[in-house]
Amino acid sequence: MKRVIIGALVLNSSLFSAEISSLTGEIVSIFAKGEKKEDKPLIYLAENFHEMSTLPGFSMGAPSGLVSSYGVAFAGISGRKDKEQKDGAFAFGMGIGNSEKIGGSISFGVGSIDTRDGGAFNRGNLNINLGHNFKEYGLGMAVGATGIDLWHATSEDGKKEDPSFYTSVTKLFPNDFVPMTVTLGLGNNSFADINIEEKDRKDKVDGFGAVGFYVLPQLSFIVDYTSNILTTGVSVVPFPLYPVTVNLGVTNLTKQGPDDRVAVIGTLAAAYVF
Repeated sequence: MKRVIIGALVLNSSLFSAEISSLTGEIVSIFAKGEKKEDKPLIYLAENFHEMSTLPGFSMGAPSGLVSSYGVAFAGISGRKDKEQKDGAFAFGMGIGNSEKIGGSISFGVGSIDTRDGGAFNRGNLNINLGHNFKEYGLGMAVGATGIDLWHATSEDGKKEDPSFYTSVTKLFPNDFVPMTVTLGLGNNSFADINIEEKDRKDKVDGFGAVGFYVLPQLSFIVDYTSNILTTGVSVVPFPLYPVTVNLGVTNLTKQGPDDRVAVIGTLAAAYVF
């Protein structure tokens, strides 16, 4: 039976937050299934991956090399909070094409929810990716663009942003101990070293990566290194039969960039198969 899942997360960033909510939604949609078994309770501990309507996430910022297909929609909300600032954003989108040929997704991100930086919902951006999943190898390759400006406020915080471009590869490593995923890629602008001056980041290309460890079918532990920022966290699928994930993490453990503060981040994402 197909289900629509709607959720809300009471966490409170900026463009980053809109992009990470879109990323989390895309990952949910990659693995989302539309059918569920009626004889199972809402909450239980899944014994294997075949019971899952989706899988926990494997990235906290590095864009995925695996892509979605037409027939699934997704939405996500996210937030970031440190000692001095808190804010949040949301995103929604859908899969396009066929991932076994050329698939991908398109999503829209909206931020922020903090009125102190120029007003709520003062930024809007478009994200798009295209790629191919090599199912027989557990491998995906994708190219994409994030942060394509749609609208922005006139305040400093809401100024127009240049888009970021990337190419990414994700490999699944199934095993009987701790299945894992590895994501590696290259990108400019928001994927470049955050310590570089903002006006120069669009011309700088840097590497990024993430590793996800599936300690349980419903739980993954993630280590992510993007923009010279180290992030760790967990991703949970609380209801095995529904494509919903909750991610919680700590970012900027390396204390980089102008806002060199460790922050708590969180996302909630859901998918709908049609």
